[in-house]
Amino acid sequence: MKKMAAVLLFWVTGFIQLSAQTKTLSLREAVAMGVQNSKALRLAAHEIEQALAQAEQAKDASLPSVGISAGYNHALMLSQSFSLPAANGSDPQKLNLPFDNTLYQSTLSINQPIFAGNRFRYARQSANLLLQMSRLNAEADKDEVIFTVIQSYINYYKLRKNQKILAQNIEDIENKLAEIKKFEAQGLATKNDVLRFELERSNMKLTAIELNNNRKIVNYNLNVLLGLPDNTVIDEKDINYRLGENAPFKSYLDQGLEDRKDLSEFKYRLKLTDINIKKTQDEKLPTVSAGGNLYFINPSGNIVPKNGSYLAPFVVGINVGWDIGSLYKNKSKLTESKIRKQEEADKYEIARDRIKTEVNQSYLQYKQALEKVSVLQEAIAQAAENERIMESKFRNNLATTTERIDAQTLLYQARINLELSKSDATAAYYALLKSTGHIQL
Repeated sequence: MKKMAAVLLFWVTGFIQLSAQTKTLSLREAVAMGVQNSKALRLAAHEIEQALAQAEQAKDASLPSVGISAGYNHALMLSQSFSLPAANGSDPQKLNLPFDNTLYQSTLSINQPIFAGNRFRYARQSANLLLQMSRLNAEADKDEVIFTVIQSYINYYKLRKNQKILAQNIEDIENKLAEIKKFEAQGLATKNDVLRFELERSNMKLTAIELNNNRKIVNYNLNVLLGLPDNTVIDEKDINYRLGENAPFKSYLDQGLEDRKDLSEFKYRLKLTDINIKKTQDEKLPTVSAGGNLYFINPSGNIVPKNGSYLAPFVVGINVGWDIGSLYKNKSKLTESKIRKQEEADKYEIARDRIKTEVNQSYLQYKQALEKVSVLQEAIAQAAENERIMESKFRNNLATTTERIDAQTLLYQARINLELSKSDATAAYYALLKSTGHIQL
């Protein structure tokens, strides 16, 4: 039984190792994968296809309409005699009708709009504007996906950096613990000194457990975002920190006011309101169309009639229609269209102000992050020098174990803070690019 349990444990362990896949991804590769597998972008693509179809429908509306109809009628004459009154006052002419009567009829009609108050042209323009807006929305969705992947990848990268620094620090503590135990054996350190280092090691291991759990959570979320299998373990690559971007604020602001998709969408909405106003005004104009109708009337009982026993008139003409009531009914409708235009103009100005504040906030946050990196670079040099001095003092019995561990902890924390601040500055830079509507790696 023990052998069987050992074999089973071996196979289960092997299966778990095989089922967990490790995938090494750079930030650029993660972004490309996120864009490729995004369900939101697939939905945006469907919306573009729908807008394209609507644009084609608007074009088709100006094509001639063609219709054909056919019918069969069967009548039973309950009264078979009928007298036609004569116009000159003479005796009426009596007609005898058959009891059973059959009628075949069909119609072929063609109608081509010639002038319809430019409504077809305005319909095409509106459909094209809606198509452009759907493409803008798709680009905005893509920017959102890219930014989400970047933020998620950087968060994962920060966790992994934290883990690596912690592992390095645990290794340092292990070495110092081994050293202090030797000192204890030689009578140069106390048992309390050993316990202090062991306690510090235990605290670091608890932090390592917490970091590893957080890494699993972020790893899983990143797998979902990138369309990877749930059990994939992502191995990150070093990020190219964006710490030297010194473009002036005005360049970012100008780019935001030029490239932001939501602001461009309001510009298209303003154009749509102009078209709606023109459509409302043109509804007062008459409509003109040309058409033709071919009729076939067969009152005989035969499906294929004999010569001279059917009628086939072809009628062509021009139709003019004018809704005179629109001259006084469209005033309120036109007023409503103009109000909507002003409403969209106000929304455009509100969006413009919002973009200005977003770019300004993102720019200041990026600058603040750069300043933190600069300060922490100085702090890590100071912490390293402090740790070196405390190490020397401890060896010469001029510093306590607590002071030595505190110096080591300060150095460890400074290393973590510097790496986190570099990652945060990079994330702030991409947030700044997103606020300008021009995010790119």
